[in-house]
Amino acid sequence: MIKLYDSRLSGNSWKVRILLGNLGIPLKRVTFALPEGKTYLPEFLAKNPQGKIPVVELDNGETLFESNAILMYFATGTPFLPEDKLCRARVAQWMFFEQAEVMLNLAHPRFFIGIKKAKEANIELIKQRWEAGYKSLQIMDDHLAKTKFFVDGKYSIADIALYPYASVAHEGEFDMKHFPNVLAWFERVREQPGYKPLFED
Repeated sequence: MIKLYDSRLSGNSWKVRILLGNLGIPLKRVTFALPEGKTYLPEFLAKNPQGKIPVVELDNGETLFESNAILMYFATGTPFLPEDKLCRARVAQWMFFEQAEVMLNLAHPRFFIGIKKAKEANIELIKQRWEAGYKSLQIMDDHLAKTKFFVDGKYSIADIALYPYASVAHEGEFDMKHFPNVLAWFERVREQPGYKPLFED
């Protein structure tokens, strides 16, 4: 069985669980409490030298890290990654956007406000991320005004990549009422067969 090394609060790990749920692929979770530092032990560093989650261990013992690379691996040959050359490039475009803009700018406020409870000590960084994060959310909302899903109107790993950190942006005090198209898209993602919530157990 596929093994997923993750943590309960990780949006990047959540992406992988959503896709595997959509595909009906069973997995075994190995869940870390990240402050324990177990991802920096030699046995984990052999799986990912960055010491980060998520990591997937395949049935043959091969390992793969970086969440969007994992999505590409499992989506290949399925409807979640289009065969059309331009559509496939657009999926990659939104996945790059997710890592460079969405995750970067939405995750920090969530971490310092919603998880670490250290808003005042990090307020200058948070303000910077708020400004950039609102721009990212507006780009997403404007795009979703024209389509139900991010690429070719069809649910794909572009949606799965973008969904986790956007869907918990309110935990970083982003006012999501300004983004009605994003909010409606959240519901469409949650309606997909096999969808996995952040907290399953």
